[in-house]
Amino acid sequence: RPSIGFGRNDDDQRNLPPTNAATATHTSKMRAPSSLSFLLLLLAVNSHWSSALTGGSSKAAHLPSNLSGGAVRRQLAPSFASSTSSNELPRETKQASIFASASSDAVPLGEIPASLTVGVITAAMGFVYGKVLGVCVNTVWHKVPSLLLDKFSSLHPGYFITATCTVGGILMGLLSSKFSSTFTVADFVASFSNAPAKALPESRVHLLPLLLLSLVTSSFGFSVGPEAPMVCAGALLGSSLAKYWYGNAEASKQEVMAYAGAAGALTAFMGIPMAGSIFALELTRSNAGLAGSSDRALSPSILSSIAAIAVIRGILLPAKAVGGHFAYGPIGALSGRTMIATAGICGLGGAFMGTVFHKLVHILKDISWPTSAKDKKTGGFSVKRQVMVKSLIGLAVGILSSQFPQTLFWGEGSLQCVVDGQSTAFAATKHGLSNFLTSHARVNPNLPFASASAAVQVGVAKLISIALACAGKFPGGIIFPLFFAAAPLAHATCSLLSSATSSISPVVPLAVMCLMAATQASVTRTPLATVLMLSLSASAGTELSPMLPACLISSYLGVYLSRKMSKESYFQYSE
Repeated sequence: RPSIGFGRNDDDQRNLPPTNAATATHTSKMRAPSSLSFLLLLLAVNSHWSSALTGGSSKAAHLPSNLSGGAVRRQLAPSFASSTSSNELPRETKQASIFASASSDAVPLGEIPASLTVGVITAAMGFVYGKVLGVCVNTVWHKVPSLLLDKFSSLHPGYFITATCTVGGILMGLLSSKFSSTFTVADFVASFSNAPAKALPESRVHLLPLLLLSLVTSSFGFSVGPEAPMVCAGALLGSSLAKYWYGNAEASKQEVMAYAGAAGALTAFMGIPMAGSIFALELTRSNAGLAGSSDRALSPSILSSIAAIAVIRGILLPAKAVGGHFAYGPIGALSGRTMIATAGICGLGGAFMGTVFHKLVHILKDISWPTSAKDKKTGGFSVKRQVMVKSLIGLAVGILSSQFPQTLFWGEGSLQCVVDGQSTAFAATKHGLSNFLTSHARVNPNLPFASASAAVQVGVAKLISIALACAGKFPGGIIFPLFFAAAPLAHATCSLLSSATSSISPVVPLAVMCLMAATQASVTRTPLATVLMLSLSASAGTELSPMLPACLISSYLGVYLSRKMSKESYFQYSE
């Protein structure tokens, strides 16, 4: 793996091979889809802020499109001496050689049909995964407690929650030692933030372990969601399909179809069009801009997202209501001064929360996975270490969740509970638990926050729970978990300020959305996608016209300030 850096300078561009630099300059003009005029405005804002964040224009190196198949092949696979026997090659190199030799048998397909096909396939995968996940969650957290209550009427809810999370940690330890080479979102970012992009591994080797580990993680209540595994799974499928259609030599096509697959899978699982496309392209850049290959990958990823949402809404779930469902509450008249002040404060607060979060994750990772504990022969961690660390993480998350059961799961199904300050009971949400399992909660999840202290406790507990899962290397995304952690803290801040002014209550919905956006964007560096997710998932009654400008400001400001606060980041970029 190449050395990791956290920025790009002019020397990096000059050190590129002459052919790559010339081609990068030639291909750096953006080709935006003309039929999506509303998206162009947001992309223009994104490009402007990207330039501002980096202190000037910085052209990303694109994968050259005019390289010969042999040249690309030499970049994708290590070279070996001609005397080396094929029987002596590693398994991964044999597979790469097989695909390279089969490039002449590729089945070429146009970009538009290929993008639409990737969207349909990843939509089907995301739909099936979501159905299986729903059954698993219902079994673990509803059917099993009911069966135990029938036999043991004196069952303690805290013991059940703690034991369930601990069992999940043990299972993850055993499975992780079995599937040690699982493809993660960190690998996706490292591969595609590199110029030229590195080839992704084979889906037939990594896809099922990736989905299985994600399924166990989410089913047992850990605070990381399926959105990141969906990005990885979709990228693996898209890349593999590109190899089949265009041959292994067409590395640029593999990169484009990988982005299309990531967009389609994320769109299918979240049910939010377009946001998945922008999220995948923003995720691999550290400066809040789009990926260097976005001039080639934007249109295919949007087409894939459209195909995915068409399949989900038009065929698989035709009777389900269309639109967002998170209700933020009324705002009323809002002055420009109030909007800008709220956006600025929330941008600063989100940047601070995001910086604290990723530093906490790094500290916990250093403690849990020290370099000295690696096996000298394999370079990985032993089965004993995997099981011990993940079991202890499961125990810690279980103890924390027994006190704050509303912090279980990744937060998408129960986000409404904290968006309105628990005015919506936790039990009434998609991932709500029975009154029995929440009866010993420190903060009752079925009643509105009684004080700012109660809201702070829930927000901090959620943030710690996410950090524990990430440090324990439980595969999952942090989009909705960070949304969930930020919302109670926004309520707490507004509650404290309400003692000084009686006009703070109309600002609460705006502050909640802005802090959610700034916190998540500062960690994943995806400000535009974050705003799209929040706006497209909001209910029809949400007053987006006064909220969206402030949310955009907070989101980009959160990324900018977090880069000023720390040179480190949650992901490691190869820019």
